[in-house]
Amino acid sequence: MGTHTCLKNGMKTILLFEPQSGGHRANFFQWLEKAAAGYADCRFVSFTADDAKDADLANLCWWKKQKTIHQLFRKACKIHQPDHALILELTPIELPLVLFGSPVPLSAILFVQYPELSKGWKKISKHWKTRLLLWRAPVQNLFLLNGEKSCQFLTKHFAKTKTRFIPIPDPAPDTAPEPNFKFSNDRKNFLFFGAISKRKGADVLLEALRQISPELARQSTFIFCGQPEASYTMDISNQVAYIRIENSFVSDERMVAMFEQADVILMPYLRPEYSSGILSIAAKAGTPVLGPADGLLGRLIRENGLGATTQITPVALAETLARPISTDPIAQRAFAEKANPVDFAKIILDSICNES
Repeated sequence: MGTHTCLKNGMKTILLFEPQSGGHRANFFQWLEKAAAGYADCRFVSFTADDAKDADLANLCWWKKQKTIHQLFRKACKIHQPDHALILELTPIELPLVLFGSPVPLSAILFVQYPELSKGWKKISKHWKTRLLLWRAPVQNLFLLNGEKSCQFLTKHFAKTKTRFIPIPDPAPDTAPEPNFKFSNDRKNFLFFGAISKRKGADVLLEALRQISPELARQSTFIFCGQPEASYTMDISNQVAYIRIENSFVSDERMVAMFEQADVILMPYLRPEYSSGILSIAAKAGTPVLGPADGLLGRLIRENGLGATTQITPVALAETLARPISTDPIAQRAFAEKANPVDFAKIILDSICNES
């Protein structure tokens, strides 16, 4: 377990809790850990994936996993006796917090909130889960990724609670691209980056690629860079498109280079209410994205000139892939400048460490 200490009496002990690794979370932890040195009145301790490896979280069913994460959280609190805990991703522990509460005041990062959901039972369910969470657990701050509009909504509707709803950027790594990296062809390169799964729209995209024109197929390469999720089998049979699969480890430097070299970043996500750092990485690279028309992602793409949106169906995707996809460079650059790790860490740690 990592510990950062300062030689000053009366320090506030902050627990950084993230028992899973990968994706956003690994970078979040690094950025917060780096920024922590600037807060002399706080002592930072951590509970990470290394501390949780014996729990084998990746192989647990949904409820068992949530319950185990909550048990690990209580264990970390018992060991470190923190004054405050920061949970780097709320969703995997949200229901146990509703049911069993928290032993310490806490803050948490949310990838999604219900104002971005369409109407229906999911929105109603999320509303009541949030209401119960704020009643059962001592939540002082909820940080919402790209959540300016959601925070306004939540602040109004939960005005009687003591919880603060604070928008934060979903940052891109501040990393230089790998020198001399180039895609090994002169075709138009479409890049799908990250975990390959049904919820990320991989099936819909692959079906769309079976429907593209022979001309687009000849001119283009579709690159899938990422690991398929454990329960997912990628079907690339009967394809007219040229598909490349890159499933080896990719450094941040290589990732940035790939985003800069690509012509379009593909985001056919089926859960568009969730924020994605892919938007920020693409914006920083100056590369357009093709994403869903709905939810938070669709709104961010349109409002910030980040590319094109469409309904995530095979026919709609195939039609949109055949059209030119461009950005509004000024709006895209402004979005990228806001999505930086320094501001991300500062907003969070200022909110926690400067709280009376």
